[in-house]
Amino acid sequence: MRTFFPTLGLLLFIRLTTVAQIHWKPTQAEVSFRIRNAGLTVNGTFSGFSGDLIFDPAMPEKAQLSASVDAATIDTGIGLRNNHLKKTDYFDVVNYPRISLRSTRIERQENDAYTGTFELTIKSTTRTVTVPMTIVQKGMTATFAGQFTLDRKDYKVGKSGLLMGDDVTIQIRVQTQQITTPVSKR
Repeated sequence: MRTFFPTLGLLLFIRLTTVAQIHWKPTQAEVSFRIRNAGLTVNGTFSGFSGDLIFDPAMPEKAQLSASVDAATIDTGIGLRNNHLKKTDYFDVVNYPRISLRSTRIERQENDAYTGTFELTIKSTTRTVTVPMTIVQKGMTATFAGQFTLDRKDYKVGKSGLLMGDDVTIQIRVQTQQITTPVSKR
């Protein structure tokens, strides 16, 4: 009985110091990209989105956002080009089936605007990217959206050339539903 009350007090203290974050389940996701090729803008998409989004607007610094797409789902609207981009020189989808993004820091800018610092992994290369983003919550739903530009050569996607641009603009938009049981994190 002597050890019961101190143990109970310690458990209550731990429970009270636990910070609950809201866990969001992705219900729809759009991942698209844009690049210049032969003087034209080429648009494309990836599907096969998987994500784990833990975020509370009251505590953005505690957020844990991670997502990935299936590299083999690349779609530029031209099958021959899609198959070419799946090969070793580009996305090497046989050896690197997923492209992933994981947050390391989320900072509020104003209202629903945030800046996210993420680790982006394409093929065997991981680099830090900064993503201006919005997170708009309406009741039990939220939309996470962001856009950033990267240099494809930093990730060994394709080779240098006169026809294909180096800069690729990525847009991500994820609609979510709040999971009723918050995830507890310390």
